[in-house]
Amino acid sequence: MKKILTTVLISIFTSLAVFGADYSVKAVTGKVQYEASAGNWKNVSVGQILSDSTLINTSLNSSLVITGSAGDVTIKAMQKGSVKDLSSAPAKVGGLKKTLNRNSIAGNASAASKGTATASSRASEAKADFDWEE
Repeated sequence: MKKILTTVLISIFTSLAVFGADYSVKAVTGKVQYEASAGNWKNVSVGQILSDSTLINTSLNSSLVITGSAGDVTIKAMQKGSVKDLSSAPAKVGGLKKTLNRNSIAGNASAASKGTATASSRASEAKADFDWEE
């Protein structure tokens, strides 16, 4: 009976190691925590290995850079969820930033840039859209 139980436990741990992706913490900025046990949150440290089911919580003005099989992924401030969900989520404002090649971006930046929109320029555009009676 002990042999069967031992064999089952070894096979479960082996399957978790094979199928679960691990991520290495490359950089931590601000307060980033992981859930060590139910309701017990601990700080994430550089070099720590996180499984894809680990729950992560990034606070205000904080970020986490993790390295996995797909490359570096930056999880930005005010995010909470599993490492798997946060690293595979589509990029959104304030959420996730996947590392890109700077050379391919730099060539297109000058052509697409039209300047910074300010409150004054937005108000001028809005005024032009309406007929004002003064």
